[in-house]
Amino acid sequence: MHVKRGLFCLLIFCAVFQSKVHAQARDAFEAVRCDWHLAGISEYEGLWQNAISYYEKAVVDSRLLPVDVHEWYRGTAYYGIARCLSHASGNQQGIRNYLSRAFAHHFWNFALINADTGIVSQCGELWLDSCSRYWNGVAKYERPLWREQVPIVFYPKGYDSTARWPLVIALHGGNGNYQSFAEHWMGMATRLGAVIVVPAGSIRESQITNSWGSDMSVVSQTILSVVNEFTSKHLVNPAEIYLSGFSQGAQAAIELTLLRPDIFRGAIAMSGFVDHSFSDSILRKARRNGVRLYEITGQYEDPTFDEEIDSVHKQCVRMGIPFKLNISPGMIHEVPLDFPSQLLRAWSWVQLQPEAARAEK
Repeated sequence: MHVKRGLFCLLIFCAVFQSKVHAQARDAFEAVRCDWHLAGISEYEGLWQNAISYYEKAVVDSRLLPVDVHEWYRGTAYYGIARCLSHASGNQQGIRNYLSRAFAHHFWNFALINADTGIVSQCGELWLDSCSRYWNGVAKYERPLWREQVPIVFYPKGYDSTARWPLVIALHGGNGNYQSFAEHWMGMATRLGAVIVVPAGSIRESQITNSWGSDMSVVSQTILSVVNEFTSKHLVNPAEIYLSGFSQGAQAAIELTLLRPDIFRGAIAMSGFVDHSFSDSILRKARRNGVRLYEITGQYEDPTFDEEIDSVHKQCVRMGIPFKLNISPGMIHEVPLDFPSQLLRAWSWVQLQPEAARAEK
C-alpha cells in the first residue's frame, strides 16, 4: 500500500514538474520572440547597437528552450550581431569574432553569408572561404550522427482518425529550425479544427538548421510525402489540404498551391515572396480548382519581397484567383506576434466555399 502511494505521489510530482517546465519554456519562447522583433525593428531603423543588445538578450532568454532551439538562436543571433557590426563600426576583428561564434553554434549557411556584401568586404573572401572549408568538413564528419527529423504533428481535440479533418502543412523559413517554428502552432490544431504537420525543410544545413530552397520539384517531394502519409490512410480529408509557411516556407506554400491546385486548396503565407511570375495557363487551372491565397506581410518588410508579393498578388487578382493581402502594422520579416488571431482570420478566409465567397463579395 505504501509503495503504491509512493508511486502515485511520484507520478503527481513528475506531472507538476513537467507542467512547470513547459510553462517556463513557453514564457521563454515569447520573450525571445519579442527580443527578435525588437532587434529587427532596430536593424530596420539603423539602430545597430540597440539591435546588438536585443540579439544578446535573445541568447540569454533562449536558455530555457529545448537544446536544439537554444543552439539555433545562439548561432543566428551571433550572425545578426556580426551583421550589425558590419554596418555600425567596420570592426573587422569584432565581426570575425561573432561570425566564429555563429559557426561554432551551427550557423553554417555560407551562401547567405556570402550574399552579404558588407560582411564579405570587411571580413575578406579568403577568410570566409577558409571558414567555409573548415566548417563544411565538420558538417561532413557530424552528418552521420545527426538525429532523424520526424515531422511534428498536432491533432485537434476529438480527433478520431477519420477522413473528415482538414490538413495544414506548416513550413518554416529558410535557415530555420523546425522545432522552433512548431512552437507557434501549439494549441492551434483544436482552434482550427484541423490536423497540423510541421516537417523539416528538404535542405539540411546542420543538425539544427534546414531550408527549402526555390526548386519546387525538390521541395514538393517532402511535402507530398506528408500528404500521401495522411491521405493514403484516410486520416484527413483529401479535398481540404492547405499549406502555410513563413518566408521561404511562404514561397513554397504560394507556389505549390498555384502549381498543384489538384492537391492544395489554399495557402496562408507569412512574410512571403515569389521570385518569378506564373503563366496564365497555370493561373487559370488554379482558378478553376477554387484556390484561395492569404498573405500576411509587415509594414517593415524587405522592399524586394514587398514588390514580389505585390506582383504575384496582382497576377492572381487579374486572373480571378482570390488573394487577400494583409499588411500588418509594426511587423517586420517574421511570424506575426499576434499569430493566433491572424491565423484564425486567415483560416476562415481560405476555407470559404465558392458560394460563401460569392456572398462575401
